[in-house]
Amino acid sequence: MSENTLFLIPDISGFTEFVTQTEISHGQHIISELLELLIDTNHLGLTVSEVEGDAVLFYSQAVPTFNQLLGLARSMFINFHQHLKLYQKNRICECGACQTAGGLTLKIIAHVGPSDFISVKGKQKVYGQAVILAHRLLKNNIASSEYLLLSKAYMELQVNPIPSSDFPWIELKSGSIDYESIGTVDYVFTKLSPLHQEVPEPEVQISATMPKPIEVDVHIEMSRDQVFEIIIDLNQRMEWNRFANSLEFDKQQINQVGTKHVCVFDSQTIEFESVKTDFGTDNLVYGEKIVDLPSFANDITIYFLVGHEKKGSRVQLQVHYQLKSWARIIMNPLFRYKNKQINEKVLQHLKEYCESQSKR
Repeated sequence: MSENTLFLIPDISGFTEFVTQTEISHGQHIISELLELLIDTNHLGLTVSEVEGDAVLFYSQAVPTFNQLLGLARSMFINFHQHLKLYQKNRICECGACQTAGGLTLKIIAHVGPSDFISVKGKQKVYGQAVILAHRLLKNNIASSEYLLLSKAYMELQVNPIPSSDFPWIELKSGSIDYESIGTVDYVFTKLSPLHQEVPEPEVQISATMPKPIEVDVHIEMSRDQVFEIIIDLNQRMEWNRFANSLEFDKQQINQVGTKHVCVFDSQTIEFESVKTDFGTDNLVYGEKIVDLPSFANDITIYFLVGHEKKGSRVQLQVHYQLKSWARIIMNPLFRYKNKQINEKVLQHLKEYCESQSKR
C-alpha cells in the first residue's frame, strides 16, 4: 500500500447534456479525441488507470509539486480548448454534436491519499477510499464548470504552495463539502476560465473559387439537412458515387476540413481532401480538392451546394478548376464537356439514393 498517491481526474464538463442532445456517433468521436488529447498532454508521466466515459483517472505515487500540477492543468485546459476551436473552424457537419462541441469545457480534481491495487481479470486497478473520494469531489458546490480543485490532503503535502510568476491567473479560494459516510472535506480551487485568453485562434485554409466553374444541379425530394449529411458521410459515398470501384478512408475520423480519402476507379486512383469556402448563408457547402492533380491542371475542386427548395432541396455541383496555360485552348472544351456529363450522372445517382432513403 502507498500512503501518498496522487489521483488526478480531468473531467469533461457538459458531457451529459452533450450526449443526450446530439448524435451519438459524432459525439463519440469528439469525446474520444478530447480524452486522447488529455492523455497525450500528460507531461508529468502520471499513470493512466482508467478512461471513464467523460474523464480520465490518472495516478502517481510520486506526488507532483504545486507548480508542476498548475502547469499540467494549464496545458490540459489550453490544449483542450485549442482542439475545440480548431474543430469548430474545420467542421463541415451540421449535426447537433458537431455544432455544440464548442460548449464543452474541463474541470480537474486532484487528491492525495492511501492506495492499493486489486486484480480484475488480470488487470491491476487502483483501489481504496482515497480514489473514491477523488471521484466524489467531482460533485461539489463550486459555481463554475471549469476549475482546478485541490484537496486539503494534497495541499498539506506541499512545502511552499505559492503559484510562481508563470501562473498570474491563479486565484485560490477555499471551500468545503459534506459527503455522506465521509464527512467534511476541505479543498482550495481556482477557476480556469482566465486561460481562455491564452487559447490561440487557429488558422483555417479557405479554398479559392474560380471564374466560370462547371455547374450542374438537381432537385431532390429530401430536406436540405438530410441530403447534406448523406453527401458528407463517406460511409455512404459508394451508395451514390457509382463511378468509383472502392473508397478508402479513416473510419475513426469525422469528415472535416483536411480529411482525406482515396477513390479507386478503373484506370486511376485519386486522393481527395475535404475543404470549405464561402458561398453565402443560403446553402450548406461541402468541397473536395484533388490532391494528386493530373499533369494538365493546377487546381480542381468540387463543391456541393445544398439549398432549401419547395418539397425538398436543390443540389448544385460545381467544379472549380484551373488548367495549365498550354492545356487551356486544347483541353478546356473537352474537359468541361466530359465533366458535365459525369457530374449530371453523379447527381442523378445521388437523387435516386436520397429519395430511396426518404421512403424507408
